[in-house]
Amino acid sequence: MRKENCISKASVVIFIAFLFVGVITSGQASAAVLRANLAHVGAPDHIFEAGALKFAELVTQKTNGQIVIKTYPGAALGGDRDTFEGLKMGTINFNIQGPIDSFLPITSVTTLPYMYANSEQIYKFLDSDIAAEIYSGLEKMGIVCLAHMQNGWRLVTSNKPINNLAGLKGMKIRTPESAMWRSIFQALDANPVPIAFNELYSALQQGVCDGQENPTAHIVTQRFYEVQNSLTITRHMYLDAPLLVSKKFWDKLTPEQQTAVREAAKEATAYQRQVAEERESKDIEFLGSVGKMTVTYPDLAEFAAATESVRKEWAQKYGQDLYDRIVALINK
Repeated sequence: MRKENCISKASVVIFIAFLFVGVITSGQASAAVLRANLAHVGAPDHIFEAGALKFAELVTQKTNGQIVIKTYPGAALGGDRDTFEGLKMGTINFNIQGPIDSFLPITSVTTLPYMYANSEQIYKFLDSDIAAEIYSGLEKMGIVCLAHMQNGWRLVTSNKPINNLAGLKGMKIRTPESAMWRSIFQALDANPVPIAFNELYSALQQGVCDGQENPTAHIVTQRFYEVQNSLTITRHMYLDAPLLVSKKFWDKLTPEQQTAVREAAKEATAYQRQVAEERESKDIEFLGSVGKMTVTYPDLAEFAAATESVRKEWAQKYGQDLYDRIVALINK
């Protein structure tokens, strides 16, 4: 996400949303109500918003109306970097994020290519004490991780069919601003091009890049099929969607309210994951029919072999012991 010196539209909206945040009373007689915002880049019909609305509903229920959350989908309060910075400043209260390894590099273990064979394995890791240990580094930045909603298994779209690993050679593939993504697509012999998510559609339309990779929910809701004609089922990585809360807001809550919010986060995450799983197969069918995309299913063994160096590099950088603990956990 590029930084601008002028006041952006997103900044104005964040200021307006900030006005919504705070303690209000009803006639100064009833108990105080905390009003909060929850931002994310997913479209209003995206699985992020499904999780956000369920979380907001459960928080209000479990706190007996003491906390009321308003959701802001569609990057209304800015892109991922904007909202992450907003969490640190306290202008954003809750946020469903995309990749955060550019802020906390060790969390890139979640996105290691072909590390997790299925959803069961990734959920086992994300809901574990090991994951809590890894993501606890956010607290030094003034952010608390409540749970891990689902972004999904990532697939490649392009302007030509990809039938095997060789098909990616030399292609300009848009990636998030992340060292992990760069390493993966360099290992796959493609050329990674970092572009902000909210600028991606126009970049594809204008030919700035040849393709991109995202879970099906983004491909459908962002209508990338209008500017790409092929979908490749690569499942090269899984991306979680951490549900985060600003520590400035978190510290305003009583212990009872914090417990209620954590319970709401856990239940909303289970609900959102189920919605995401159900949506993926329907999305692939939609993209192949209504979206008129050519859908290919290449042999992923060569993709996994090509990215082995990325997995080894992570283990060397962050600790072979930690890596081995994760592998042992997910294969129990």
